[in-house]
Amino acid sequence: MKIITLLTNNIHIRKKLMLSYVLIVLVPVLIVGMLLTQSLQRMAVDHAVQQSVNNVEKIKKQVEETLKIPADISNKIYFDKRLKELLGRNFDSSLEVYQAYASHADLAEYRELYKEVAGVRLYTWNRTLLENWVFFQLKAKVSEQAWYKEALSNRGKVGWYRIPDETREDQPLVSLARPIFFSNMSFAGMLVIAVSPQTLQSIVHQEPYETMIVSEQDVVLAAKNPGLVGHALPELQVAGPVVNPGIQVMDARHENKPVKLIVQSIQPENSVNGLQVVSIIPLEAILKESRSISLIAYGMIACTLLLALVIIVFFSNAFTKRIRLLIKDIRLVSRGDLSHHSSIQGRDEVGQLSWHFNSMVSSIKELMIRVEEEQQRRHELEIRQKEIQFKMLVNQVNPHFLFNVLESIRMKALYQEEDEIADSVHALGKLLRHNLELGHKAVPLQAELETVRAYLDIQKFRFGDKLTFRLPEPSVCQGILILPMLVQPLVENAIIHGIESGRGKGTVGIDVIRGTEATVITVEDNGIGLEAGRLRTIAEGLDEPEKEQGQRIGLRNVHQRIKLYYGPGYGLELVSVPGQGTKVSIVLPADGRKGGMTA
Repeated sequence: MKIITLLTNNIHIRKKLMLSYVLIVLVPVLIVGMLLTQSLQRMAVDHAVQQSVNNVEKIKKQVEETLKIPADISNKIYFDKRLKELLGRNFDSSLEVYQAYASHADLAEYRELYKEVAGVRLYTWNRTLLENWVFFQLKAKVSEQAWYKEALSNRGKVGWYRIPDETREDQPLVSLARPIFFSNMSFAGMLVIAVSPQTLQSIVHQEPYETMIVSEQDVVLAAKNPGLVGHALPELQVAGPVVNPGIQVMDARHENKPVKLIVQSIQPENSVNGLQVVSIIPLEAILKESRSISLIAYGMIACTLLLALVIIVFFSNAFTKRIRLLIKDIRLVSRGDLSHHSSIQGRDEVGQLSWHFNSMVSSIKELMIRVEEEQQRRHELEIRQKEIQFKMLVNQVNPHFLFNVLESIRMKALYQEEDEIADSVHALGKLLRHNLELGHKAVPLQAELETVRAYLDIQKFRFGDKLTFRLPEPSVCQGILILPMLVQPLVENAIIHGIESGRGKGTVGIDVIRGTEATVITVEDNGIGLEAGRLRTIAEGLDEPEKEQGQRIGLRNVHQRIKLYYGPGYGLELVSVPGQGTKVSIVLPADGRKGGMTA
């Protein structure tokens, strides 16, 4: 499957659709159509065969009922003792013969009583009998015929043959032949009962296909086509069927055309031979209707496949055209033309892809504008920081001279036991040294707080007992990095705007709260606080470009440095209550590591 997927990925969509149409629609429909056509033809043949089998069964019953009548008549005659006395008596005059015939008039009446009987004849060697329509002298032309010899060998049983009828100008008719014997088993005569040809013909003439009644010698005795009577099956180019009990369905050829041959054997009771019902079903006639239906079905299938092909070609062209347009749009944007806009319409997948493409281009464009603005802001901040550093350098006195002077003052204060002045001078030196060595890289929070402590010690020297301060434990600050000069400006702002303006004692507290998502450093004072309007103005101005010049490092500068270095999710948060004090929180990443752009 992986190989097939890789191969199909290199095929154009239009070719994939056409290939899918051929494999999923065209080939299966053609196969199903052929299978259905074959199934339809097979069903048509099976239906015709089954119908013919039923008809042949019906014909068999009718033929058996027809032949039963001559058989019953032959039984009556065979056991008629008075008839046997007549056949064995030697008559002296013709009058005696006529009188004897009058007592056996029923032989001639069978023809009138039964429509199935065409006539009754009795052949005898008794030369004293006169010939009429029933009794006939047995002559050589009869005794030498094959049917007579075979019937004579049946020893009293019934045989069915096609025998010339002397009463009908020797017209061959299906007849029952049965020898009659005296009580001493000597030959008395040959009984022949002819079956009405009209009766046999009426049985088969209404059949839908060619149907025949055939003797065991393959001679046609009756047929739907009367012209076939008397012909042999080989003359019809039909293979002679084998006589077996029951019904047989065979493949054969008739007039050089394939046919279904249905053969039903008929074995009348107490008969040495029987007949056959043969039905010939031409396959061409059966399949003609199914072929016309198949042609209609194939026409409909062809029209459907053609319509499907046209629809697939239309939609594939429209689809690939829109895809090509979208590819062109993507190429233009990939070359840097962010002003280009895809004009593909619609709510389908391609339309949605075009809409998302335009949305993506707009987002990229907005993102690039924001990046440019952020870069501009960073550039401006760097310029301001460089200006601050430049001013610091301009205002610097020779560091060695300044530190030597401060150290001399501190030592003199110690000599005069002015410890407070000495500590203040020492803190001032540390603060100046820190400012002079100010860099751009993050430093440990504890080091930054040491600088803040120096600043607070100096302010403590100024304000005395009016100022108290609180710093966090060093263990809390362990492992936290912070940009330099972030906390000290907030402490300075708290003293100037919160403590100096107040009349009572002031307190500045610094706390560190470490969380899993962020670290919060708060600088809180109990000064005069801010009004709500002033607080809102200051909070909104944190993200605006600095308008007031002259400040060394203010809240806005600290806030922008944090966002620039750590990312937009960090910065300052202000809370103030008038008369109660102000709390400024620095929100940094959990460990103070850089999460945003470099400063």
